Amino acid sequence: MTTWTRDARYTPLTAATLARYEALCAEAETSPWRQHYHIQPPAGLLNDPNGFSYWQGAYHLFYQWFPLGPVHGLKYWRHLSSTNLVHYTDHGTGIAPDSDWDSHGAYSGSAIADGDELLIAYTGNHREADWTRIPYQLTAHLDTHNHLRKDEPFLKGAPGGYTEHVRDPKIWREADGSYGIILGAQRADLSGTALYLTSKDARDWQLHGEIDTAQPAFGYMWECPDYFPLDDHDILTYCPQGLPADGDNCRNLYQSGYLIGHFDKTACRFTHDGFRELDHGFDYYAPQSSLGANGERLLIAWMGLPDTICPSARDGWAHCLTLPRVLTVENGQLRQRPHPNLTQLRDSGTHDGVHYELILDNPDNQPFILTLRASAREKTVLTYNGEAVILDRSQSGALPEPEKDAPGKGGHIRRLALRDLRRLQLYSDTSSLEIFLNDGEATMTAALYPAPDATDLHLAAADSVQITTYPLHKA
Repeated sequence: MTTWTRDARYTPLTAATLARYEALCAEAETSPWRQHYHIQPPAGLLNDPNGFSYWQGAYHLFYQWFPLGPVHGLKYWRHLSSTNLVHYTDHGTGIAPDSDWDSHGAYSGSAIADGDELLIAYTGNHREADWTRIPYQLTAHLDTHNHLRKDEPFLKGAPGGYTEHVRDPKIWREADGSYGIILGAQRADLSGTALYLTSKDARDWQLHGEIDTAQPAFGYMWECPDYFPLDDHDILTYCPQGLPADGDNCRNLYQSGYLIGHFDKTACRFTHDGFRELDHGFDYYAPQSSLGANGERLLIAWMGLPDTICPSARDGWAHCLTLPRVLTVENGQLRQRPHPNLTQLRDSGTHDGVHYELILDNPDNQPFILTLRASAREKTVLTYNGEAVILDRSQSGALPEPEKDAPGKGGHIRRLALRDLRRLQLYSDTSSLEIFLNDGEATMTAALYPAPDATDLHLAAADSVQITTYPLHKA
């Protein structure tokens, strides 16, 4: 078993033999929990989606990746492309930590189409000999031949008044051709915030300061912020670390959520009606959006959490990305629907109890109990009692567990208050569930690690409650 010392975690892929890397990939492939149609690493650890964009007639999607083990270490970007967000071409390493600016990791960032190039903004993680961190914010350019060119950092180190935790730039282009960036940050007083920058040419950037959200002590760090206009509203998504549990809310170790309102860029102020969680399950973090081929707003997230032990680590790999979701604003809230291209995964015949799409119709709003991935020893239970939806994975098999304690956090039961549930759609893969309630009104995402024989599916409900299932093939 590998002892994950600092040196082991920061070993570059170029220092490993090809035989070692191929052995890691082979070990991962033998895992009983390998997914069939979710993006997962060939070996090692996957975390944040990065650089999600539509460019040159294809979607481009990168993810944070430590290739040499199922732990957080020296981060690379791995690059995928797709014409339909269902089937992907793997291009291997997209960004390697091969400069002084990102010597200790190519951290999270984003990308937009910029003519014949994909314009990337990301954080380079550099450590001094005494392990002092210096964050560098830099841009890079990917051409149509997959050649990458890195620019000098446009922000070197943390601005005055902030700690070393300044990272995760999300870049966009305004209607007048100028550029904007939002950055996650931590103030010197150890509270979280976001910074706003602009540029006319994506080379010289002006820091305007914090985005005022009237949340002066809302968590100790804001990771992976994203800003976009949608349906005459402005949306700010982010991951505020350190929120206390609040009843059924904020039960995970870390949260992902959003503000809906108006971004006054001149005043650097975002007015809104409060923070809302993006997902009500267990494993959802670092979401990133992109405009789609038809101008729609899409969202993909990491199906995992920081500081969490993943059961598949025993097989040399960890985590996957969520399926792509289409966003709209309806009745003053975000809705998340599965991308319509996912119907291309459907097969005919009978599903195997593991890889399927299920649609539950409940025209009379009746209670029900839906038991999934069940065997004599294991089961995952989704209950609707007329007042709430309850997702219970406490008997699902091996389970992700937090590496640290936090009051009110953790556990393997999630409850979402809901008095009307007419439709449910879910995607079951080898080691995950993604659940969409009331046509995307709410979602619940869960990583599951059951035994291979946990394949039973059972519905206890009134006759008016009907389910339809579609077997899903391997992507």
